Amino acid sequence: MIKIDSLDHYGRGIAKLNGKIVFVENAMPLEIVDIKVLKDKKNYIEASVLKYIEKSKERVDIVCPYYDECGGCNIMHMGYTNQLKFKEDKIKNIVSKYLDDDIKINNIVKCDKNFNYRNKVTFQVKKDLGFFKNDTYDIVCVNKCVISDEIINNSIKYLKELDLKHINKITCKVGNSKLMVVINSSDSDIDITPILNIASSIYLKFNNTYKHLYGDKYIYEDIGKYRFAISPDSFFQVNINTTTKLYNKIKEYVKTGKNVLDLYCGTGTIGIFVSDENNVLGIEINESAVKDALYNKKINKLSNIDFICGDSTKACLKASFKPDIVIVDPPRNGLNSEGINNIIKLNPKEIIYVSCDPMTMVRDLKELKKHYNIEEITPFDMFPNTYHVECLTYLKRM
Repeated sequence: MIKIDSLDHYGRGIAKLNGKIVFVENAMPLEIVDIKVLKDKKNYIEASVLKYIEKSKERVDIVCPYYDECGGCNIMHMGYTNQLKFKEDKIKNIVSKYLDDDIKINNIVKCDKNFNYRNKVTFQVKKDLGFFKNDTYDIVCVNKCVISDEIINNSIKYLKELDLKHINKITCKVGNSKLMVVINSSDSDIDITPILNIASSIYLKFNNTYKHLYGDKYIYEDIGKYRFAISPDSFFQVNINTTTKLYNKIKEYVKTGKNVLDLYCGTGTIGIFVSDENNVLGIEINESAVKDALYNKKINKLSNIDFICGDSTKACLKASFKPDIVIVDPPRNGLNSEGINNIIKLNPKEIIYVSCDPMTMVRDLKELKKHYNIEEITPFDMFPNTYHVECLTYLKRM
C-alpha cells in the first residue's frame, strides 16, 4: 500500500517504496493504492493499481471500456480541467528546469471538444480490428473509440466485414464529414464491397505503393478560409478545433508584409494559412507532401507562396530567400544542430517554433536563445485525454 505524491510528465502517479521511486499508471495525487509491480529496475519501479484504498475527489468516471488495456489514452481518469492544469504545469516545470529563465508561459489553449476530436485513426489488424495494448503488440479489439470522430466510429462495424486475413492495418481519415479508408494489405486483391456505402475514398497500400480503388482521390478539410486536400499518405493535424486556434495564433505573430520561410512545411497548411499579404516559401523533404502542398496552393488560387522539396536543415540556405520570419514545425525529435545553426545564419528577425515534444523543444530553445529572446510559449491541447501537448514558441532576434 502506497500514497501517491505527485504526477510525472506522462501522467503517472509518483510514490516511494523502499527508497525507490514508483511510477503508477492511472493513479492521482493523494490516492492510496495497492500496486502490482510491472518492472523493478535499479532506481525505480513501474507499477499498475491492484486496488484503490482511497480515491482522489478529482477522479472522474472513465467512459472508455478499453481504457485499462489500450495504450492510446492515459489521463482520461482526470477531469478535463485537471488535464489542462497537468499539461500547463508540465510545460512550466520543463521550461523552468531546462531553460533557467523567467519565460512567459501563457495559459494552455483548450480544445472545445475533448471527445470525438480525432479525424485520423489507424486500426491494427490481427484476425480482428483494434489498437495495440499498452507496451505490447497484442490487439485490443474495439467497437468504438471515444476520442475518434463519430464518422470513424460508425465505420468500424463495416470495416470488420472486410476479409481481414491479409490486412495488417486500416487507416481512416475524415475531412469535411467525408471518410477516406486506406487498407494496408499483403494481398493486392481486396474485396471492398462492405465499405463502399460508407467511404468517399478508398486506397490500397500494397508493397509500399498506394493504389486508388474507389471514389475521390482526395478528401478535403477547411481551416479558416482555406481548403486543404488530404491524401492517403499526407500528414494532417488530427484535431481541427485546436489546429485552427494554433494557426490563428501563428497568424497573429506573422501579420503582413513579411517574407516567411516555412520549414518542415508538410502539405503547406501553416504557410498557406499565413500567406495573406506575405511572401511564403515552404521546404519539405517528402516529395509526396510537396506535391500535395503545390495542389493546395492551386485549389486556394495563391500566387505568393511556393514549395520546394529538400532537407529543411540544408535547403534553407540554398533557397536564396531572405526571410523576415522562420516558421519551424519539426518532427518529434526536433531540430539538429545543423538545422539550428543554419536558421541562425539566415538571421531572421523572428522565429516561430511549433513543437509536439516539450523535451526536444527546450533542448532546441536552449541553443536558439543564445541569439534570440524567447518572448512567450503557448501550450495547446491538441490531444485531450493523453499526456501529449503541443507548444508554440515566439522568438525575437536580440
